[in-house]
Amino acid sequence: MLLSNKDVERIQRLGYKLDYFVRIKKGWLKLKNREERCVFHDGKICLIYDNKPEGCKFYPIIFNEENNSAIIDEDCPYENDFRFNKRDIERLYVLVNQIISERNYRIKNTKDLK
Repeated sequence: MLLSNKDVERIQRLGYKLDYFVRIKKGWLKLKNREERCVFHDGKICLIYDNKPEGCKFYPIIFNEENNSAIIDEDCPYENDFRFNKRDIERLYVLVNQIISERNYRIKNTKDLK
């Protein structure tokens, strides 16, 4: 799951350290996984549900970079239980563009990420 700067700030305000939940790869801020699930999922529930990343609110709708389109994640066991509409897609594109813009800024302004 890609994270926006606002996601990171919100989660840090809960007391979590950046290195606990973020992995930076090629300028992208990514939510860490442990044992094939999000670090904030205990196997039953999300431990930060009220403060979860924006991308999680859309799940299982994900952005497919190859097709530049919104799709349902085929790995989600409940993929057939969800429907999305045009407004959901528009909101996802706004988030994706924001995250891309933040990444480009990080790469441009941080030598370690190039």
